[in-house]
Amino acid sequence: MKTNRNVLILWSALTGFLLASTAWLNHIGAFEKLIRTGPYSILGQNLASALIVWLLFGLTIYLVYTERLNRETLPVYAGFLLVNLVYINLLRERIVYGDLEYYIDAATQLYKNNPLPAGYLYPPFWAAVLEPFVHFGKPGLLMASWLFNIVSIAALYFLLIAVLKQYGFSSRTAALTASLFLLVNVPALRTLFYGQVNLHMLNFMLLTVVLYPRHRFLSALALAVAVHLKISPVILAFVFLLQRDWRWLFYFGISLLLVGAIPVLTDGISPYYDFLRNSQEVVGVRDVSFREGSIDAIFLALYNLNFIPLLAARILAYAVKLMVAGFAFFVMVRNIRERTFFQGQGEVALNAMPVMVLLLNLASPLVWEHHGIFLALPFLLILMKLESRADWWIFGFAYLVYFLMPTFDYYPWSTAARLSAPLLILWLTYRLAAGPGPAPAFERIDHWLRQIA
Repeated sequence: MKTNRNVLILWSALTGFLLASTAWLNHIGAFEKLIRTGPYSILGQNLASALIVWLLFGLTIYLVYTERLNRETLPVYAGFLLVNLVYINLLRERIVYGDLEYYIDAATQLYKNNPLPAGYLYPPFWAAVLEPFVHFGKPGLLMASWLFNIVSIAALYFLLIAVLKQYGFSSRTAALTASLFLLVNVPALRTLFYGQVNLHMLNFMLLTVVLYPRHRFLSALALAVAVHLKISPVILAFVFLLQRDWRWLFYFGISLLLVGAIPVLTDGISPYYDFLRNSQEVVGVRDVSFREGSIDAIFLALYNLNFIPLLAARILAYAVKLMVAGFAFFVMVRNIRERTFFQGQGEVALNAMPVMVLLLNLASPLVWEHHGIFLALPFLLILMKLESRADWWIFGFAYLVYFLMPTFDYYPWSTAARLSAPLLILWLTYRLAAGPGPAPAFERIDHWLRQIA
């Protein structure tokens, strides 16, 4: 205990000396002479990365000293540390963020009282959140967005553990599952490397589940925030309609208005008109990237390659979507009836949620590779039900092409592979829906992890 205390004192002293000396060097104008930006780097991002890792080291020392880091908490904390160290070091090397330019441009236009840029396909909420940072210029906007994403990956780790525990995973099994899921995850990497808001949106989607049904208003508020980040999560409200939870639905309506009022208070109603105008581009005729994994992309690519007319592409896309949606609703009803994933208060909504999340992806007219992160819940929950070797191989293939395979553009293989993954998970959810509770294989693994000293 004495050694731990001395290490904590030493870390605190070094931190204090570092901060004081940096402030003094900056005061005398010597700081800029002693600091340099590495090749292909952003100075603020480099310094922030090093500082966060140093603070994580201090947090570890403090937890050891206070004996809060022990055999029970070690698996969760170890996963948290590994995941954050990986992503912080990866993001330290990033200098170009692609989609982040859209958010920066949108926030800048709002700051100048101009319309949202053409092609900005999102509600104005996130642009309004970033708007105050426009005062600090593009470096300030970049740093704010970077820090938001660093926080979001840490929050996602703990939210995944919380939601898995809610569905019956033990603490250790949930921590191991969340760690392995995030350590190598192409959609998460693509989200962070593009500066997208997907992790924020997923975090609020998971909060919706974690807070339900004990905190209905907060649950509804979380989904409302997700909807104002990107409109597609509104489909998840349907599970609460199935639950006939009128109080939650009332709170959700109020929350949509409250969150939606933020851009109105700062920039008026016109950004919403801009959003409605721009959103028409999603369903219009467009060039299709071969990495996109939507049902629409399969057939629009054939049109763009001059194999079929546009009308045929539209008819085929809508027909397939209708069949997939019909099958998904059938599976959802079966999950509810069999109580496949959850037993207890709110079981209708919580058993319907995995399939509804799959539909969020399958019904979308535009599915980029980074959108795959939204399917964390159905992919991880189906682990509870896998038993036969055939089921494990099907899951393994779907997981490989969705979360592990590097992004590539080779039609139809790239598009078909990415589209096949949620369809296979939907099929597994149908096959393994019978009976509540986890499969014997999962129970054995979960029991073994509980017993590890």
